Amino acid sequence: MTVIFHPEFPGDIRKFESAYAEISPGLAARFREEIDVAVAAVKASPTSAGHFLNLGSTVVPEFRRRNLKAFPHFILYGVVADKLIFGSVIPSRSDPLTWLKRFGR
Repeated sequence: MTVIFHPEFPGDIRKFESAYAEISPGLAARFREEIDVAVAAVKASPTSAGHFLNLGSTVVPEFRRRNLKAFPHFILYGVVADKLIFGSVIPSRSDPLTWLKRFGR
């Protein structure tokens, strides 16, 4: 499976990591570690590492969210054919549907 990172994905990580660094460098390091663990889990098992994306009454199986355990964010990713696409890191309070534009939807 080919792994693709949306061009803005690293910037999402840096943005939240910087915000946590203003509070505490250790907090920023823990955030980054949790992101790395979540990305590794998705790479290891893309179809079972996250929850289906729910569009109200419709579930879209090609898009999933991997919730972070200790931080209020999730990773939005897609599994399409033989591609694993990491789209964004999103605050949990955000509507994931607004972020689907990164997947061309």
